[in-house]
Amino acid sequence: MKPVPMLRTERLQLRSLSLKDSDTIYSYFSNPEMTKYYGMEPFQSRLEADKFIKDFLDDYNMLFRWGIVEKSTNKLIGTCGFHAISEKHLRAEIGYEIEVGHWGKGYATEAIRALVHYGFDTMKFQRIGANVYPENVGSRKVLEKVGFTHEGMLRSYLFQGGSFHDANVFSILKKEMLENREQ
Repeated sequence: MKPVPMLRTERLQLRSLSLKDSDTIYSYFSNPEMTKYYGMEPFQSRLEADKFIKDFLDDYNMLFRWGIVEKSTNKLIGTCGFHAISEKHLRAEIGYEIEVGHWGKGYATEAIRALVHYGFDTMKFQRIGANVYPENVGSRKVLEKVGFTHEGMLRSYLFQGGSFHDANVFSILKKEMLENREQ
């Protein structure tokens, strides 16, 4: 197990997850409001939170997941990271969530902006993608603020709650991020 590097923004610290985070992870992943657009069912036990964290720590080469910590309170308020990493094609997808009580405060945008910069600058990705439920307007706004482009829809792409759901596809290219920096 190798920890992810620490990333810092104005209000946030992105750090490696640990099993000490299990109670917090369980508290918000057991909330149906948190998992509504996450592509998974709410946790039923703390063991699921342990497994969630262990899976990220054990599969470091294919998954990177940071805990999002609010600097002013030192409280874990979400996670974000890369998955579906392709070293050959220099691309990855991102995923993220913020605890319900912290929605609408710009934390997701701040964290994803840091993640995208890290992905392009350090990991040398050329493309970063994201898949979002069409109903998840908040997540769509986060991606657009960071500079992602809506590319289309994947029909019946996600299975959750006993049914299939469409997913909007977004991406940002390295050259687009560089253009945004210059503006």
